[in-house]
Amino acid sequence: MKFFCRVIIFFLIFLGLYSGFVYFLSPQKIPKQSWWQHNRVRVESFLTEGKNSKYVIAGSSMSDRMLPKANSGWFNLSLVGEGALTGLSILKNSDTSPKFVLIEVNQLSVKENVKFSGENTDPFFVFTRRNFPVLRSEKQPLNYAVGFVIQFTDRFFTTEAKPAPKEEKEVLEISKRLKQEHLQEVKRWYGAAVEQKKLNDRMVYLSSVLKELEAKGVRPIFFEMPMHPEILISAKETRTRETVQKNFPPSHYLWFIDNKDIYEDSDALHLAYPEADRFLSKLKEYAESLQ
Repeated sequence: MKFFCRVIIFFLIFLGLYSGFVYFLSPQKIPKQSWWQHNRVRVESFLTEGKNSKYVIAGSSMSDRMLPKANSGWFNLSLVGEGALTGLSILKNSDTSPKFVLIEVNQLSVKENVKFSGENTDPFFVFTRRNFPVLRSEKQPLNYAVGFVIQFTDRFFTTEAKPAPKEEKEVLEISKRLKQEHLQEVKRWYGAAVEQKKLNDRMVYLSSVLKELEAKGVRPIFFEMPMHPEILISAKETRTRETVQKNFPPSHYLWFIDNKDIYEDSDALHLAYPEADRFLSKLKEYAESLQ
């Protein structure tokens, strides 16, 4: 009995000391160990710091690179490896009611991850993350330790010297060739249209979620992330876009599609980070003009 009492006392002391450490010290860069953890951290941030956001983005990894500034009233709930339906489910089951939810159309063919959304909106989970920050995934000891190592190496080790012009030219040529080869591979992936029945099922589910959100005063805005022009006109993207517009027509719902500018992508699917920021600026300007 004494042994268990000592273990409990030791645990409480350790938890108290670590909580103080987390409160007063934090590395600037805290890495995620997996995409699952990346998504978990994103949801925990939404349920805590982001719970009062007026604008919430729900999307996939294609929207994930849009990074709203802190305290801007915007929160990006996009989840890597998932589609907007999982983020919408989390929003629906939370106690948060933003003014607008911005829904990425590109990956609406991806089914809601019921297990993930259920685990991350469980009342006990939400209560502990809001009241005990030390329990949040980003605050775990391994993440913090790696974060301090990264911070140390960034501070004391210089970056590699810039390659000679000839070498740099060769690297750029290789990179360009690999990017073109990857584009051809992505075109093959997106060459087949999504099964219409699957899309119809997603639209039925989306309609039910939007009814609940709209009843809470949340207005939906549909938007399409820019991709490589050849991918945007692919069978997969075309059928998805047309199906969503048929069920949620621009005559009855708010839509934002930027057809004017061309954006630089990193892999045919995802925008380079500066370009994602440029698109976010336009999306913000449109959404905030609706007030």
